[in-house]
Formats: sequence, structure tokens, C-alpha cells
Amino acid sequence: MSTRNQRVLITGAAGRLGSVVAALFHDRGADVLATDVQPPGEVPYRFRQADLLDHAVALDLLDGIEVVLHIGNLPGIGPLPPQTVFNHNVTINQNVFQGAAEQGVGCIVFASTLQLIGSHVDDRTVVTPPTTPIYPMTGDTIPDPSNVYALSKTVSETMLRYYAERCGIASTALRFPLLHNGEDWRLVTTGDETFTDVFEGFTALTYRDAAALFAAVVDADLAGYHCFMAGRTERHRDLSFAELLDRHYPDVDSATDDLIDVSAVTAATGWQPSEPPTSPKDQPT
Repeated sequence: MSTRNQRVLITGAAGRLGSVVAALFHDRGADVLATDVQPPGEVPYRFRQADLLDHAVALDLLDGIEVVLHIGNLPGIGPLPPQTVFNHNVTINQNVFQGAAEQGVGCIVFASTLQLIGSHVDDRTVVTPPTTPIYPMTGDTIPDPSNVYALSKTVSETMLRYYAERCGIASTALRFPLLHNGEDWRLVTTGDETFTDVFEGFTALTYRDAAALFAAVVDADLAGYHCFMAGRTERHRDLSFAELLDRHYPDVDSATDDLIDVSAVTAATGWQPSEPPTSPKDQPT
């Protein structure tokens, strides 16, 4: 499916990922309508400042839209009360998904998170730790959330499947890891690894690659419901991939190429993450 002249709504478009996605789709010739609760500054595409917690507002934005790229959620627990994060995200997602069904939208691509495997544990309330996932992780990895932000994304993936299977909207959830622009801060040094670093397989992805994945999914014109894990094991500063397996994942098959398996999304869309220039994983051990 060509995006040229396609009417595309992009939520969260003033944020770091949303702004990159909006710029990409505008450059590809899509008829972009971008929205966020915050203004983006000067942009070359249409923008409407709006609060998607209001279903009537969401419904109006979705009028005449063919594709929704839904990125507009709170990005994590942060300093807000957990109930606020959960209720905010689930309400917004329900408003967008239900509004899309009511307005006859044909395609939704939703920004989900790798965190729903259980990586970021909310120590304030969680007393049972998550189960270590089977590596390499995929879109079929069973969610095991251990904070309510991740729980909101887990619930929202289930909602999205409903709108695909019951309402006929082609729907894809993208489980993104840590996103970056190549900054040095993303890299982890030996001895400084955290539980989350190890649990998530030292996985990351550039904003540019993440935006390209939205485009690849739309271009592929997928039917039904899909869930893809996206990323690359790239965050360790000084260990090769073989050394990383030996030190932190001794039970993982040494023939594994990465701790994230993107073969399903590659087969469906042709998308692959680019190789980060500072990755040590292919250096000789």
C-alpha cells in the first residue's frame, strides 16, 4: 500500500518518536494530520493540539482517516501515581481504537513496549518477580508485566486484537525497546549492568529505525492482527555478542544471532534494524 496521499493520523506527534514518524510520513507524501497534547513547534504538516482522553475529540480527529499511527501514551511510570498512568493510557487507547472502528479506519499501528515482558519491576508494590523470558524474544513472547505502565500496554494489545478480529481493522502492535539517536548514554559498561539491562537483552533501536518500521507495516498492507518485537542487542559497550551470552545468558543457544528475533517482522514487511556503528557484537572475541 502506498502512503502517498493517504490520510494518516499520528498521535503523540510532538514526542521524540512521534515527531520522527510524522516527518517521515510527510516526506513520503502522506496527508498527515498530527496531534498531541503539547504543540510541536513549526512543522510542515497539519497539527491539532488535542486531548485524546475525550472520546468525542478522538472521534472528530479520526473522521476521514485511513491509517492511525498511535504513539500518544504516557511513556512510563515516572513520578505520576500508577493509577494515573494506567487509566490515562488505557482510556486513550480505547478512545482511539473504538473511534477508529466507528469512523471506518482501515489500519492501526500501535506503539507498545518491550517492558511488558516484566523488565521494569515496580518495587513499591510488586513482591513476585517476573519470570525470565525465553530468548530470543519475539512478538509471541507472553507478556508478564511487573509495573502498571507495562500492564496498560498489555491490556491495550488485547484491546487491539479485539478490534482486528471483531471489527475488521488491520492492526499491528510494535513492542519497542529503549529508543535512541545513537547517544553514548545508551551503552552499558561491564560491571554496571542492571537487572533491566540483562532482562531486556541489552536491546535498543534508533528512532529512525522505529519510524521506518511504522512505514514498513503500512506498506505491507497486513490483514488481521500482528504483534512484532523490534530491536537489536546493541547496548553493551565492551562485550561481543558471544561474550555477552557467555556471561549473562549461559543457557541460551550459542547459535542464536540476537536476543531479539525480528524474523517474523522481516518476513511480513521486509524491515530490519540497521547495524549500530558502535556495536561490539560482531567484533572478534
